[in-house]
Amino acid sequence: MKLSEIYGKEAVSRDGKHRGWVRGVLGNGSTPQFLQCFDGDEKEFDIDIKDVTYVGEKIVFDDRTEIKRGCRNMRLGLPAYDEAGKFLGHLSDLESGKDGLFYYLIGKKKYRPEFVAVGDAVIVRAPRTLKENVTSGGAVILKKGTPLTPEALKKAEEAGEYFQAQFKSI
Repeated sequence: MKLSEIYGKEAVSRDGKHRGWVRGVLGNGSTPQFLQCFDGDEKEFDIDIKDVTYVGEKIVFDDRTEIKRGCRNMRLGLPAYDEAGKFLGHLSDLESGKDGLFYYLIGKKKYRPEFVAVGDAVIVRAPRTLKENVTSGGAVILKKGTPLTPEALKKAEEAGEYFQAQFKSI
């Protein structure tokens, strides 16, 4: 797309909400950095080019301001408990993994973010585990006792046994 085609385009957040229109582009040297926009009340706002997810009839972007409103201060040292109320230790750190996720370090263990809820304390829920082997054509895809993580579900899906994996964890 040409830069001249961006001017006047409607700016829409990823959730489909109309945010305004593009009125200009700010650049650093030869690289565009921000889209200058205005809303229906003629208030100006900028969209970081890195947040633009689609350029077509409309400009679709991740609305970082909305995302920021839902964020809370991340504090270390919070007490951590499992679902039954057993004390697991204190949140000592967050560590970036190779998969781009941040893992919670509590005591001497790492916990995946999808199993952690953070508020005034940290609550860790155990992942569902398989109660039986997941098989395909006689071959075992996932063994009994395997935690149902996103990776395990992907492996089951690739083998065409996604439903079986979900069903055997109930």
